[in-house]
Amino acid sequence: MITQVSETVSVTVDGRAVQVRPGTLVLDAATEAGVHIPIYCAHSKMDPVAVCRMCLVEIEKLPKLMPACATVVTPDMVIHTASEKVVKVREGVLEFLLENHPLDCPVCDRGGECDLQDFAFRYGPTTSRFPIVDKVHSDKAVKLSELIELDRERCILCWRCVRYYDEITGEQELVLDRRGVDTVIATFANRELTSAFQGNLPEVCPVGALTHRQYRFKARPWDLQRSSGVCPECSYGCNIHVDTRNFEVVRFASRDNPSVDDMWLCDRGRYSATSWNGGARISSSHIRKGGSVAVVPCSEALEQAAAAIARVTAKHGADAIGVLVSPRLTNEELWLAQLLGREVIGTQHVDVGAAFASGAQPGDSGLALEDIEACSDVVVVGTEPEAYSPVLTLRLFKAARKHGVRVRRVAWGNGESAGVLTREVLAGLADGRDGSPVRVGVVAAESDAGAARDLRDALLAKGHSASILSVVHGVNGRGARDLGLVDGGAPGYAGGQGHGNPGGTGSPVSRMTLVDQVLAGGLKGLLVLDGAGLPLAADVTAALAPRLRKLDFMLAIESVSGIFSDSASILIPGHAYFEKGGTVTSSEGRVQRIRPALPSSGDTPRELLLLQKLATLLGATWEQMDEIAVFRRLADRIPAYAAAGYGGRTRWMS
Repeated sequence: MITQVSETVSVTVDGRAVQVRPGTLVLDAATEAGVHIPIYCAHSKMDPVAVCRMCLVEIEKLPKLMPACATVVTPDMVIHTASEKVVKVREGVLEFLLENHPLDCPVCDRGGECDLQDFAFRYGPTTSRFPIVDKVHSDKAVKLSELIELDRERCILCWRCVRYYDEITGEQELVLDRRGVDTVIATFANRELTSAFQGNLPEVCPVGALTHRQYRFKARPWDLQRSSGVCPECSYGCNIHVDTRNFEVVRFASRDNPSVDDMWLCDRGRYSATSWNGGARISSSHIRKGGSVAVVPCSEALEQAAAAIARVTAKHGADAIGVLVSPRLTNEELWLAQLLGREVIGTQHVDVGAAFASGAQPGDSGLALEDIEACSDVVVVGTEPEAYSPVLTLRLFKAARKHGVRVRRVAWGNGESAGVLTREVLAGLADGRDGSPVRVGVVAAESDAGAARDLRDALLAKGHSASILSVVHGVNGRGARDLGLVDGGAPGYAGGQGHGNPGGTGSPVSRMTLVDQVLAGGLKGLLVLDGAGLPLAADVTAALAPRLRKLDFMLAIESVSGIFSDSASILIPGHAYFEKGGTVTSSEGRVQRIRPALPSSGDTPRELLLLQKLATLLGATWEQMDEIAVFRRLADRIPAYAAAGYGGRTRWMS
């Protein structure tokens, strides 16, 4: 006899009936019913431990109060979260937590966003039975690393930080030291923290015990202006809150997207926040003639640029002009830049100028980050994917720990052939398997994408399910490839599966980038957008500078000084990444919106408008469009982007 398992369980929380799935915790059922239960130790990304006792609730037919964070619902369960018994226990818990807690909220970095503050006000007793002067003091301002500081007086021993290292990173750098009432949080053997993810500690801490040294005494939450964005440090696509004050970026905070970052940030990305402040910002348009530089209005600079383009085109042809763009530009800017180059100027020399970008294919983003957890095996080719996008390591650790995914990191390089890699991986899959098809994810750097494709094809030929994720460089590196700004390809990979590689497999066909052509003297004119965002090696930069000055003209739209702005014959101030709106596409093909977090540093129009005005001066009949209208035009031409919309993944038809 087969027993039917109910798909939902009916429970009642404070008189509100709700249907939840079997196995749901009382805490989550209450949230589903719209009832708030205070918590300290519980965390949505970690296993329950029920140590803080703040979430105790009364459940009918049970003899004692139960922790909501660790109790599973049963059919027809009746839960009371605000009964007289529960209220009294909560007051007692808070009274004990506050007994030795310092009264330093006015100088605490978590003041205004502290759960202990909020719960003491909402659930705590109106008065304390313990004298303020009898508090037991502990160590303050304990430096755990160059990034993190610990105040042991504020710690409520919720264990979140220790569990974070156990369950999320697997590094186990924090421990519970000593015993009983003397228990404190400490680093293992008093060593300094070395994790690349320690910046998440202050966010999992519900009080002000763990704080960022970078953010220490910088601002209060009510002083900050918050906007939604995407971390610009790599192509992983981590969602962030950008907090600004007095027109400067103060900090990045995680913005939970379970499909991407799972609320975690790497330290390289998190602590890059303040690097966007200051710098040698370009504030005015100017024209360089010989050794003199004249400051001019932006409109005059555009007119001079249009005249120079027409002059070079008439003398040398349109292909003597190149349009060089940065993988830090938005999809909307990239779309207009390639239209300007190909359809208005008539040149085919439009790209991101990066040699490593050759051979892009639509299938390179076939493996979604969240699908890693559904694989039976994941093969990581070489060390570059995790070195460039560190949060990928956390996703792989979660897949292995929670879902039993076998993660294999395969050494790669030193002239090894793709065939050797394929044979090694296939042998590893056969080991310990019963011969049934497996689902394999292959993660590789873009420079190893050819070998990853060969491995995928070999797995498919063996009857396995396989897909790859090629990790590209640049926050919008994938968008540049999708929109045809790599290898001379067409937008949406039109005309073939791979740019510069009609066959679609193996190694890509070699092609000169725009940077190569400038170095070889093959161009007469150049339009550069955000050249400071190009990943150029030091030796390339040194060789490029004298070549740029030999061009008949160069229009550079730059936000900060650099090799291109210093050599430009026509220079127009650009906008930094956090001064823009639009979309960027991550390595997995997810199209995500960014919004301006800072006002423009000057009165120059944004790049979208500059490109449209330049096109008009060159004879085009473009209507003036904002980023939303440009994205609609882009989506009309590329169905995969229309299907993705804002927040979805591009899914390319084979």
